[in-house]
Amino acid sequence: MRALTGLRIRCIPRTGPSTLPSSSRSFSSLRLLTPYLPSQSRPILPPQTPKLTGHPQSRPFSLLPLLETSITTSQTLLTTLHTTTLTPWYLTIPLFALTINLATRLPTTIYSRLIAIRRAKLAPLTRAWSARAAHDVNKQAKDEQEGIRSAARGRTQQDLARWMAGYHTANVRERKKRFRRWGVQEWKDWVPGLAVFPVWVVGIEGLRRMCGGPRGLVGTLVFGGREAGSGDGEQAAGAMAAPATGQVQEALTTAAAADPSMAMGGCLWFPDLMVADPYHVLPFALSAILVLNLLPRSEVGIRSLFDLTDKEQVTVVQSKWSMRLRRGLLMVAMAVGPLTMDLPAALHLYWICSATLTGVETEIIKRLLPMPKTVPPAKLTDKNLMYIQPAREETKES
Repeated sequence: MRALTGLRIRCIPRTGPSTLPSSSRSFSSLRLLTPYLPSQSRPILPPQTPKLTGHPQSRPFSLLPLLETSITTSQTLLTTLHTTTLTPWYLTIPLFALTINLATRLPTTIYSRLIAIRRAKLAPLTRAWSARAAHDVNKQAKDEQEGIRSAARGRTQQDLARWMAGYHTANVRERKKRFRRWGVQEWKDWVPGLAVFPVWVVGIEGLRRMCGGPRGLVGTLVFGGREAGSGDGEQAAGAMAAPATGQVQEALTTAAAADPSMAMGGCLWFPDLMVADPYHVLPFALSAILVLNLLPRSEVGIRSLFDLTDKEQVTVVQSKWSMRLRRGLLMVAMAVGPLTMDLPAALHLYWICSATLTGVETEIIKRLLPMPKTVPPAKLTDKNLMYIQPAREETKES
């Protein structure tokens, strides 16, 4: 009994001969020998692992680390050019713009030029189809003016306007079909430019951090209220954040330090590249260069851009949406200079060099890859119309 001290023994009274089977008697004897352990002396079981649900946890996708890596790479490239070439900053920044243009802008400009050449080869087919349809429209209008109201060709003025609108829609649809068949769609003119724009933004953002300028477009749209290099508060926030966010904050603090040598790296009337141009020459020069790059080189293109073409002339240089887009870009180009006058001179210098190199590259490619000589449109007379659509009388006689 001393060995069983502290054990709780449950006795089963027996009033008569046992009628339980042997298995039941064995189970009862085991219960008699089971010790009772209080709650404090119970063994601590290891924590159970949580069960996996049908929706596994995943980290949200973020472009912030990739963006920071790209900006840091642009800063490294700029610093490497400065230390390798041993040039002052007012020459290093144009070299930086030239490197980015040769790596990104030049291939896309060549691609767009090849698309324009292939589209120009389809001009005779497009003109022939449009000329024949325009001849039908003019003939219908002439019949209306003469007052011919036959049952076969009689139309009111509203019906004629509706028919001309339908012709225009069919013409646009047919042109898109031909462009799609030959792989020269109009969207291929502006997609390469949009693909180069992020690279340009990364370059100017890296330069903005090195010259100590105000928060740029990337910092405002992506980083929000966080600003690099703010001291102890930002270090404490980085310590409490996730590991990925901490690495990004560390990269922000390291990369955002301005280079003091840019304060003496200017020339002429802007010796300090870390402050704005005191005479505001660079901002207005930037607007002028951007406007020159957007203006067409031909007289027909300029008249079409400013809507100076005759309404009676049946010539479509570009579609309406492309004209509206170019007009909007012209307004933006004229407003860029006055809106960015307070930016450091280094940013204006990079922007001017990039825009100038883009215009020079475009002109060089135009000379190296000239447009094919197109056949002028034929005059629609009665002699050559029979090859397009034979007359009914000639068909009956044959």
